Amino acid sequence: MSKSLHLRSLLAVGASAVALTAVAQPALAQAAAGAAAGPTIEELVVTAEKREQSLQDVPVAVTAYTSERRTLLGANTVEDIARLTPSLSYTNNDRLSIRGMGRLTNAIGTDPSVALYSDGIFSNSMADASTPPLFIERTEILRGPQGTLYGRNSIGGTLNIISKRPTEDFNGEVRGTYGNYGTWRTDALVRGPITDHLRFLLGGSLERREEGFIKNIGPGGDTGAVKRWMFEAQVEADLGEHAVARLRYSKFDWDDSYGVGNTLFNVISPIDTTSLTGAGTSALYYNTAFGYTGTNPAQNDPYKTNTNATATGKLSNHHRVQADVTWDLGGMTLKYLGGFQTYIYDTTGDNDQTPRTATQDINIPDLDGPGPLTAFTARNVSTDAQTFYQERQKWFSNEINLSSDGDGPVHWIIGAFQYHQRYDQPQGIRAVGDTALLTPLTLAGRPSDPNPRGAFLYVDGHLETDSYAGFGQVDWKFAPTWTLTGGLRYTKDEKTGYDIARYVARLPTLAASFAAAGIPLAVGQSFAVDITTLQVCGTTTLAGCAANPATANLFANPGGGLRRNLAGSWDAWSGTLGLQWEPDSDTDLYLRYSRGYKSGGWLGSNGLTPNPYAAPEYVNAYEFGVKKNIGRTLQANAALFYDDYKGFQTPLTVPLGTITASQFLNLDARIWGFEFEGQWAPIQGAQLFASYSYLNTEVTRGCCFIDTADPTAVTAGARPTGTALANGSRLQSLVGNHLPLSPENKFTLGANYTWDFGANTFTLGATVTHTGDQQSTIWNNPIYASPANDIADFRAIWRQTDKGLTVIGYLKNAFDEVAYQSSLANPTSITAVGYRQQVILNFPRTYGVELQYKF
Repeated sequence: MSKSLHLRSLLAVGASAVALTAVAQPALAQAAAGAAAGPTIEELVVTAEKREQSLQDVPVAVTAYTSERRTLLGANTVEDIARLTPSLSYTNNDRLSIRGMGRLTNAIGTDPSVALYSDGIFSNSMADASTPPLFIERTEILRGPQGTLYGRNSIGGTLNIISKRPTEDFNGEVRGTYGNYGTWRTDALVRGPITDHLRFLLGGSLERREEGFIKNIGPGGDTGAVKRWMFEAQVEADLGEHAVARLRYSKFDWDDSYGVGNTLFNVISPIDTTSLTGAGTSALYYNTAFGYTGTNPAQNDPYKTNTNATATGKLSNHHRVQADVTWDLGGMTLKYLGGFQTYIYDTTGDNDQTPRTATQDINIPDLDGPGPLTAFTARNVSTDAQTFYQERQKWFSNEINLSSDGDGPVHWIIGAFQYHQRYDQPQGIRAVGDTALLTPLTLAGRPSDPNPRGAFLYVDGHLETDSYAGFGQVDWKFAPTWTLTGGLRYTKDEKTGYDIARYVARLPTLAASFAAAGIPLAVGQSFAVDITTLQVCGTTTLAGCAANPATANLFANPGGGLRRNLAGSWDAWSGTLGLQWEPDSDTDLYLRYSRGYKSGGWLGSNGLTPNPYAAPEYVNAYEFGVKKNIGRTLQANAALFYDDYKGFQTPLTVPLGTITASQFLNLDARIWGFEFEGQWAPIQGAQLFASYSYLNTEVTRGCCFIDTADPTAVTAGARPTGTALANGSRLQSLVGNHLPLSPENKFTLGANYTWDFGANTFTLGATVTHTGDQQSTIWNNPIYASPANDIADFRAIWRQTDKGLTVIGYLKNAFDEVAYQSSLANPTSITAVGYRQQVILNFPRTYGVELQYKF
C-alpha cells in the first residue's frame, strides 16, 4: 500500500482519539456525579478450560468476542475475527493458523492444526465459523497448544464457538442488512418456553450478494457472489431437578461463486498464449489459451477477470446434529457431548482464465525432425479447461466428562473422547468439449477405460479416521494466592484409506509413439492416451510398476488409473503443567508448559506421491502471561511465549533418482513472540482498545528441496545448497526461513464513544488493523509474499436501550486497501511468460446499513 494511504488509515483512529479528548471535560463532569455512573469494562465469562471462569482468571492466552462485542466491532465473519485477533491468520481456504502453526495442505489424510469446537463438539471444517453472528453467544480463541482438554488437532490452538441456547422467557430478534454489491441479508431467531420444563429455539438466515467482488468482464459470472441460507432448531429439557438435556439441529446451504473455503481467488500474471502445451499438471493437454489474442485484466486490477465460467462453491446435503446432557451430581457435574455432521462441498473454476469456449484445430510442426512423426493438425482441441474439487465428509464424536464443582481448593476434570470420520476428495482438471478425452487409448492404440468426466488429470482419496482419548486435569490452590495445574491426555489415532490417480494426455509428442507403432497418423490427429503408469511408474505397463519398489503397491483402479491402499496408526501423550499467582483480585500471573500433538498422516489426492506418509507433529510450548485490571476502567493482558515445534508436516518437492516428486515431510521450527490486548474506558461512554502481536518464526531443520517456482534458485532470498541436478534444478535449504502465515507484526487500534440520551444511545467507532508482510509457503520467494496492509473500518450505531430497534451504518475497508491473504505459484511450473501467480484477495470496500430489532 502507499505511504499516504497508510497514513490516512492511522489518522482515522487518531482523529477518533482526538474526538474523545475533546469530549473528555464534560464527560468527566458527568462521571463525577456518581461512582455508579462511572466508566466500566464488563467482566467476561468464558469456558476456555471447560468450566465457567472470568477471562481474567484463566491462565491461558484467550481472546473472546461476545455477540454484543461482535456487533460493536462489525466482526461478522471468520475473516474479521482473524484480522482483529493477535497471532491469528486465516487464508479464506479453510486454513486457520495461530502463532505460525497451521495447515500447509488440505490434501486428504492430513489434519488441521487449529481445532474448532461448536458447543464443545469437534468440527473437522472451519465452515461452522461461518454461522451467522445472531446465533452465536460467544467466540473464544485459545492460543497455544490445547492438547489436554481439546485433543490432537489443537497444536496451534482452539476456536471455541458457543451458540445461543433456549431461554425460560420468550424473546427474539430480527436482523436485516442492505449494502453495496447488491448485498442483503435477513436473520431471525425466537426462543422461549414450551412448558415449565421444556424450552425451544428456532431461527434462520437468508443471505445474498448479487454482485461478486471480482468483476468478470467475460461471459462468466463475478467471483464472490453469495447465495446462502441456514436453519437452526433447538429443544432443551429439564430431566428432573438436576439434569438438563439439549438437542440442536442446523442446516446450511451455499450456492456461491467462490472457491473452497470462500476463496476470493484470481490469477494476476500474463496469459501464456504461445506454448503448445500447458504448464505443470496442465502440461498433459494442449495449452487451452494457445492463440488467444486478449490479455488478463487482473494484471492491472486484481479485482477483474475475463472468463467464460463462473467459479462455484456449493455446500449441499449439510446436516449438523448435536446433543448435550448436563447432570448435577452434587459437588460434581457429569456432561455428555455428542455430535454428527455431514456435507458435500463442490467447487469449480476456469483454469485457463480466458473467455473462450469453442474448440480449435492447431497445426503442429515436425517436432522430431526426420523420423516417424511429421507435421500434422490436432483436431477438436478444447479452449476451455475447468478445475473441479469436491469434499464428501461425515463425522461423529462422543465425549463424556466429569468435573468438580464448588469453591474448594481443588478443581478437576476427567473425560473420554471418541471420533470417527469418513472423507472422500475427488478433484482434477477437465477439457470441455474434447470428445477424444472421453474414450482415451493406451500407447498400444487400444481403448482404455472410459473417462466420462473428460478430465486429463483426476485424483481422488478416501479416508476413514478413528480417534480415541482419555484426559484429566487438576487445579490445586495450594496457598491463598497460588494455584498449580497439571493435565494429561492419551490419544490413539487410526487411519485407513486409499489413493487414486489418472493421467490422460493429449500431447503432440505422443503422436511419435503412435507413428512408431505403425498407427495411422490420422488417428493421432484427435486422440488422448491414458498414460497413468508412464507418469507414475516411468513405464507403460502395470507389471513395470510392480517391478519398481517405489510403486510396487499400486494396482489398477476400477474405472481407470492406478490405486493404492494406505493405513497408519499413531498414539501420543500430551499434557500441561502450570503455576498461577494471584496476589490480588485484579492481578493474574501465570507460567505454563504445554505439550501438543497432531496425528501423523499422508498426502492423498496428490497424484500418487511416492512415500506419502508423514510422522506426527509435536510442540513443547512455554508461556508466561500477565492479566491485570486497574479499577474497572483499564484491562491489560500480555503473554510471552516460546515454542519448540518438532516435525511440522509440509509437502515438498525432492529428487528421487532420476525424477523429482512431491513428498510429505517433517521439518522443525522454533517460534517465539509477544502478545498484548488492552481496553481502557477513560471517561463515561468512551472506550479505547488495542492489540499487538510479534511473531518470530524460523525453520531450524529442512534440507534439501526444490522450489518449483524457482527451480534454479536465482531469486533473492533463496538458499541454494550448491547441489545442481541434471535437469538444471538446484536444491535449497529452508533453514532460516519463516513459517507461513506468520506476520512479524500485527496490531489493532480502535475507539468507540457512546452518547447516552436516556431511552436511546448513539455510538461512533473506528478500527484500524495492520498486518505485516508474510509468506504463503515456507519458501523465501517473492512470488509467495503477501505485502503488509492496513484496513480501516468505521461504524455508527443508534440503539434503543430497552430492547427495541438498533440501526447500524458500517463502512469496512474504508480506503479500499488491496491486500493478499496468500500468494502462490500454481500450477507448479514456469510458463513461457513467467510465473503463473495466484492470489487470494481480501474483501474490498463494503458499506451499508443493518437493522436489528429485539423483542
